Amino acid sequence: MRSTMAKRVTAVTGISLSLVLYGARVAVAQNAAPTTAPAAASQPAAPEPASKPTGMLSLIQPLPDYTGDWTTRKYLTGDWGGARTQLAEKGILFDMELTQWLQGNAYGGKDTNNAFRYSGSADYYLKFDTARMGLWPGGLITLHGETQIGDNINPKVGSLMRPNYQGLFPVPGEPGITTLSEFYLTQALSEQFIILAGKIDATSLADQNAFASNQRTQFSNVGLRINPVLFNAAPYTCMAAGAIWKPTKWLQIMTAVADNDPDGGATMTGFNTAFHGRDWQTVLQEYDITLKPFGLTGHQRFGLFYTTRDFRELAADPRIQLPVQSSQEAAFRRLRSAPLWLKGLRAIDTIDAIRNPAERPDNWGLYYNFDQYLFTEAEDPEQGWGVFGRFGFAPNGGNVFEEFYSLGLGGKGAIPHRDRDSWGLGYYLANITDNVSNLLDIYAEQGVELYYNIEVTPWLHITPDLQVIVDPGGGFDSRAPAIVYGLRMQMSF
Repeated sequence: MRSTMAKRVTAVTGISLSLVLYGARVAVAQNAAPTTAPAAASQPAAPEPASKPTGMLSLIQPLPDYTGDWTTRKYLTGDWGGARTQLAEKGILFDMELTQWLQGNAYGGKDTNNAFRYSGSADYYLKFDTARMGLWPGGLITLHGETQIGDNINPKVGSLMRPNYQGLFPVPGEPGITTLSEFYLTQALSEQFIILAGKIDATSLADQNAFASNQRTQFSNVGLRINPVLFNAAPYTCMAAGAIWKPTKWLQIMTAVADNDPDGGATMTGFNTAFHGRDWQTVLQEYDITLKPFGLTGHQRFGLFYTTRDFRELAADPRIQLPVQSSQEAAFRRLRSAPLWLKGLRAIDTIDAIRNPAERPDNWGLYYNFDQYLFTEAEDPEQGWGVFGRFGFAPNGGNVFEEFYSLGLGGKGAIPHRDRDSWGLGYYLANITDNVSNLLDIYAEQGVELYYNIEVTPWLHITPDLQVIVDPGGGFDSRAPAIVYGLRMQMSF
């Protein structure tokens, strides 16, 4: 069975270089304004189809504008006396971003004692535009390093959906470490087809959304950043290859084949384990349809994934916080609610199930994602507001969540004379799979987040944020709803 699945993945690999670049296209389009959407800053953009071939020169169009005084420019350090622009014109671009968080758990959750924390991350981007360097047209080499700072609030809240997504990387639980998390080549073969290969952040490839995809400038909670049913398919910084094909102006088809080896990660190159040794690969495909009802832009995204990796029950992705720390703790929880005559059998059953968890092979899932503007200003289509939502379904017991839902509002320029401010209000519901529910007596978690992103200058944004998480930990220990408050500062250098 395993060799058959491996052959299927190999066959798919040969024909499905159609994904990794949805995130790529969305991102370099944002290169000119990384303070607005820096999460995708490391991803390049597919050029729009033209009536006549242009030779597919540079993937970065236009170059970032580093000029202006410190109150109007988009980067704090400016143009370095003109050197930064000269380097960019020769194909060498460097950017740095710093995101800092002050967060507290005011009520409920796991613990409110000493529950006020400082955390953040620094991100470094170095890009080589092969066209401007005079090497070959349509190529872009991207390197992304990052450093995790401080001690985030996540353990104090104890929710399944961590309230600080930014505080997870590059390595959960290891502040101060610096890694080269991404290094990959993007190559345009035509104006409608681009390929990509290397080590990439898989969370930036799929499930993107205009209002809920950027933990640096939009929502901070994991449940409003990405669909968590994708975690088994989309590990953080994995070796992958793929492409995006845009056959029409309204349709993009994205496919990727990613290495899903648990021995990989942000601190390893991945060359020694990728696509060999163990047959653990993921195939992910997404269809992105652009619609403009009444002239208002929106997107409908449909995706599916299949992975040959075997997942053990309760072996949760580090982006998810399962509340149980040991088999003994889980057994004790089940004993408290069991009839006397069942206590002994239930304890033995629970300890055995957690010490020797069942393996769930050949995991798969489906997801849906939409965003739709409902209002934009006639003179500036970037000013307006709209709705977004997500749905995920993963029936295999290797997933912690069987179903996931989110819905919300987002916009930009809601207050007069504050056109660069953005805001969002979102709700999520995560239903836990029966296998996990039966063992740990946890069932579902839901939460709400509200943020308002204030542009102090184009390179400095400050964001007050409020979250209310109901049944944190899926109802573990009947925890009271957690009230999490915070202030985020994002800077582009």
